Amino acid sequence: CERFGAEILETSVAMGGTVTGEHGVGVEKLNSMCVQFSPQERERMLALKRAFDPQGLLNPGKVIPTLQRCAEYGRMHVKRGALAFPDLERF
Repeated sequence: CERFGAEILETSVAMGGTVTGEHGVGVEKLNSMCVQFSPQERERMLALKRAFDPQGLLNPGKVIPTLQRCAEYGRMHVKRGALAFPDLERF
């Protein structure tokens, strides 16, 4: 079911859509952010988040995908010895 949902989001992005709408990203759609946004775009988002929330108090582990988040939530997916999104920042 989780993989099917991810495929729907990937198809949405491929067709010019987005991974989220009015409800935001939360934790369920973090991995899909990697499909829609480049590493450079995610880094800029993370820089903005750090500028306004240097202590990481606002929605910790949400909105910007990082491998730290994957480990915190126990959802780091390693398939055939490779991470799903190896370009994510590591902490």
